[in-house]
Amino acid sequence: MAAYGALVSLMHIIDRIKNHPSPPIYLDKQQVESLTENITFLQDFLDAYISPVVDDHEADPLERRIADAVYAAEDVIESQIVVQIDNRSTIHGKMSSFINLLRALCKCVTIKDDYYHDLQQVIEEMNFIKKEAMEIAAAAQQQRKVSSTHVGSSSAVKESIMVGFDEVLVEVLDKLTGGQLRRQIIPIMGMGGIGKTTLARHVFEHALVKQRFDICAWTTISQTYKVRETLRDVLYQASGDPECDLIENQLGQKSQISEGKLGLKLYQYLWGRRYLIIMDDIWSIEVWNKFRSSFPDCKNGSRIIVTTRLSNFNLQLGESYGVGMKFLDEASSWDLLCKTVFGGESFPPELRRTLQRKL
Repeated sequence: MAAYGALVSLMHIIDRIKNHPSPPIYLDKQQVESLTENITFLQDFLDAYISPVVDDHEADPLERRIADAVYAAEDVIESQIVVQIDNRSTIHGKMSSFINLLRALCKCVTIKDDYYHDLQQVIEEMNFIKKEAMEIAAAAQQQRKVSSTHVGSSSAVKESIMVGFDEVLVEVLDKLTGGQLRRQIIPIMGMGGIGKTTLARHVFEHALVKQRFDICAWTTISQTYKVRETLRDVLYQASGDPECDLIENQLGQKSQISEGKLGLKLYQYLWGRRYLIIMDDIWSIEVWNKFRSSFPDCKNGSRIIVTTRLSNFNLQLGESYGVGMKFLDEASSWDLLCKTVFGGESFPPELRRTLQRKL
């Protein structure tokens, strides 16, 4: 990234001048503070910035403006260094003439004023860019807050009752919020209807998860999945952009971007952010392999939960950890039936006795 490299270079120049025992030029303290503040902010901004420009051959306008402003600052500083070195040589060569010496000194003062003015203009441009970057960062933060609670049409999370899996829930939450920083895939495995999706829903809605992750997204795969629709669903939840899969041409017309570019766009958006993606009902390891390259490993504790009917899915993934869902015992089964049928009301004793006799 040219803009980021230019910022690093400018900061290096400023540091060398500040720390030099005999600096070649004078740096105004207030200007140095302004430059340093702008450089630091813009570096942090670019670390998390996802360019809206899809075409790799097209430069991002904001990044270009940042680079141009930095190059302008470098030109002003380096030009002043050259002028000062030249003037010092002129002054030393005219020490025999007091009038010439005064003229040379006056010329230095004039050049110094021009230098201060030129550098101040560059700082003001960087201030404008910083303000624009702050607005972009604030909008992105708001989108992340919305996406953490938004669930797309194919991933509606309904209210559900969970009984008998409290210990498993705590175990999964521990895996999500602690442990290793590498991206980890957590399979929840078991036969159909055993409660995999219910457990995943409770994890997804848990307060600890919402606090821990910058982005939370849920998508249902099943047997009739479509790669492009799944990628778009996750990216929409992550970015909050309803047109996340569209690109506008020079004529202002919009068309769908390719499946590969959509996966790359999702990768770029997730990069640098701690995310939790839940992929419900995956039927084969081949399905996961179609999506895995879209989820970056930023070594920041991101997690992916996969629910599947395959009992050895964790081994196929190369993961040592997996949640194997088991049948409920008799007490938990009665508890689930009671809560499902009667909600908060107690189970009628006469009905319970009748059911027990028939069972």
